Amino acid sequence: MQILWEGFNYFKLQNSQQTVLLNPYSLDKNTSFSKIKADLALFSDPKYLEVGKVKDEAFVIEAPGEYEVNEIFVYGHKINGQIIYLINFEDIKIAFLGEFGHQVLSDQDLELIEGADILILPVGGGDLTTAKEAVKIISQVEPRIVIPSCHQADSIALFIKEFGVKPEEMDKLKISKKDLPQEDIKLIILKTQK
Repeated sequence: MQILWEGFNYFKLQNSQQTVLLNPYSLDKNTSFSKIKADLALFSDPKYLEVGKVKDEAFVIEAPGEYEVNEIFVYGHKINGQIIYLINFEDIKIAFLGEFGHQVLSDQDLELIEGADILILPVGGGDLTTAKEAVKIISQVEPRIVIPSCHQADSIALFIKEFGVKPEEMDKLKISKKDLPQEDIKLIILKTQK
């Protein structure tokens, strides 16, 4: 599987047969995307569904619940209007926090995403999770890989300092279950595909 960052909070998970889009839209007036073919598209905030850049044949998830699409398992849980997801794709568990704000994760929230292999979460502050809040969430979830989203250069530097883990920068993350780190947590900074 590979994970690509298309900008802000839009990610693409894909293997040779399937494509999963996470929040396929732009909140930035300067960035535009074309519609893309996908098997599955997830929206953490249903109000952005109408601006989503996904072709009609995709199975769209924009509500909490349990889903299975072509052996991809998705579990959605709503917190203060936002939906967080756990995606099981190629036997790798990916927690996607979307546009998560300043909420605290309850024990029930953590039940869904605790122990995820990969955690994708906002770190840019403003209306979204701050660097300090992101580090607290990471310590609760205990993932093997962290991928920050919703950031600019200054906010990512602040997050790296707060987190204290040396990042690896890459164009895309290619990963399989056997490649997941066993000991230390990895911080992966993806470069935007634009």
